[in-house]
Amino acid sequence: MNIWVVRNTCLYSNETYLSTHITEKGALVAAIKVVRGDLVDGFDEDELEDMRPGMPRDPEEDLIQYSSEQLRDIVQDWWEYGHEMNEHGQYEIHQTQVTG
Repeated sequence: MNIWVVRNTCLYSNETYLSTHITEKGALVAAIKVVRGDLVDGFDEDELEDMRPGMPRDPEEDLIQYSSEQLRDIVQDWWEYGHEMNEHGQYEIHQTQVTG
């Protein structure tokens, strides 16, 4: 069975956050929420629209409405932005298999 692992590592403190997901879409949604939370928590909505125009930002927004392809584009954009804003953060999704 395939599973997806979302990994977020702070290279400065060596702290790592991991979560596992049964679907790729679930992993993509989780990855977007993690990087978005790291980068924009505490910003005013008007500032966010200037910084990230057109990108989903609201943690309560239902990201499930997007296709996996759209979510891949969104997460990639957030990761690139995250690297520009904080080079100490590293974000990845890994697909692996488990057997029972």
